[in-house]
Amino acid sequence: MAAASSAPNSLETATLKSSMTHAYLTSKFQVGSAKSDKINYTLAQKVFHSGDVPHEVLDSKRAVQKKKQPNILGTEKRDWNSSTIADQKIQKDMHKDLKRHLLEIRAGIHDEKILKPCKAHSDEQIIERYKFVVAMTGQGPIGKLSGKWFNAIDERGLPAHCVADHWNDWNASYSTHTKDDIQQAHAVVQQKDDRRKRMMTKDNKVNSEAYVNPTQAIANMNDRLRERKIDFQDLKVQFKRELKVEFPQASEERLQAMAQRLLNEKLLADEKMARFPVQHESFRPNLSLTTQDRRYKEFYHPGTFVWHEAEKREAWTCCMNFGHESRGCEFKVVNPDTWCYQGFERA
Repeated sequence: MAAASSAPNSLETATLKSSMTHAYLTSKFQVGSAKSDKINYTLAQKVFHSGDVPHEVLDSKRAVQKKKQPNILGTEKRDWNSSTIADQKIQKDMHKDLKRHLLEIRAGIHDEKILKPCKAHSDEQIIERYKFVVAMTGQGPIGKLSGKWFNAIDERGLPAHCVADHWNDWNASYSTHTKDDIQQAHAVVQQKDDRRKRMMTKDNKVNSEAYVNPTQAIANMNDRLRERKIDFQDLKVQFKRELKVEFPQASEERLQAMAQRLLNEKLLADEKMARFPVQHESFRPNLSLTTQDRRYKEFYHPGTFVWHEAEKREAWTCCMNFGHESRGCEFKVVNPDTWCYQGFERA
């Protein structure tokens, strides 16, 4: 019995030891997956695992970085010359004079040329131009131009109006955390609050006793229409009876519509007769009151009234009229309503 009881204990011990030494699969850290226990990361923290990058990509990166390092002194191993041209006239082998080469290095001939900073544009202007290029092309980072990372989505500058801030335009910015955003939000809230107070204030010029709200006005109109239909129902039935005799083949709907139209025309005619009892009256203005022609003819003698030797009496030299107060032989049109340009003293 003792041997039988010790056998299960030894079996459990062996199973526990084997489970402790077994290499189980562990979850690999990966950004953006459910296996990660973090959501926010600092800018200085490298969140991508080195195992996520393929080996051929790492080799290519190392080779490119190695190529970028200048080998001025020639200490690095030269690349294998794969050329098979044996004729020296076509291609000559490169035989460097070490002494001359070292002297040129000491003189600074083989140094890397560094471009001087441009005087026309400052660093800030160049960075702003980088941002503009990224925003227009939409290619994300600007590593092609400056080797730095920049977010191409400008939260405030690109969506907002780029000419003048006071122009009325739709602001598509979704930024809410900067100081300018907070001030803009407060200004919008204050503007809406002022408009609410202005709209809620009662106008002193409105007569509250005589004012009828739109709902009550529509209800009153419906009541008047209903009363009119009830009052003129007999007349409408008479119109319908006469139309039935005139149009025996017409349907009930057509007779109803024609009777309603005749009733409406009769009511309009009655209202017109009540407003304008005299038929010839109209809204046309009487132009004879404002466009009167007050011009008149003024007769005169262009000659002189002198003694005439042949007639032995005084007469007008223009028409030989003997009366001094006689009507003139010529006339001129006088308009009393014409404008006078001679001044007040000659009016």
